[in-house]
Amino acid sequence: MTQARYVVYWLAFAIAACSPPATETTQSGDSAESVPADLAAIVAASAPGIAITSGELNASGNQFEVTGTMPNGDEVEVDMVQMNGAWAVLEIQRDIPWSSVPAQVRETAAAAPDAFEPVRVIESTQVEDGSLVYELFRPRDANAPPRGPDLEVRWHEGRAEALP
Repeated sequence: MTQARYVVYWLAFAIAACSPPATETTQSGDSAESVPADLAAIVAASAPGIAITSGELNASGNQFEVTGTMPNGDEVEVDMVQMNGAWAVLEIQRDIPWSSVPAQVRETAAAAPDAFEPVRVIESTQVEDGSLVYELFRPRDANAPPRGPDLEVRWHEGRAEALP
């Protein structure tokens, strides 16, 4: 059953990853007022203490990205998806320093083919199972277009694994 939930979760994540770029949004805003009250309540339950600063709905109307600040000053992004008419939080992300990543995750990244020292690390808490996914970005040429992470390492129940 856990494996089936994991497959469903990653399928939902893959669908979310294939969404239109942020420039194709139907609703966006640079303020907390851009986040409907019902979604703000779901976000507040998932990230207690968050001060919502903005939100953005994708063009399809089934994904919402909320940004905010936690009481400790961390800036976070809460990614939500609408499935079967209900909104659910998929993940909560924040940028962190490479030095604060668990040692086993750093070791797993170092053992990956074409290993590199990341210049950016996004820690993504997966709400479904509580695992952490570390999105690692390699240095880029200043003129290179932005793109996704170069390596992802999942940390769950004391075990690290590189994701395909």
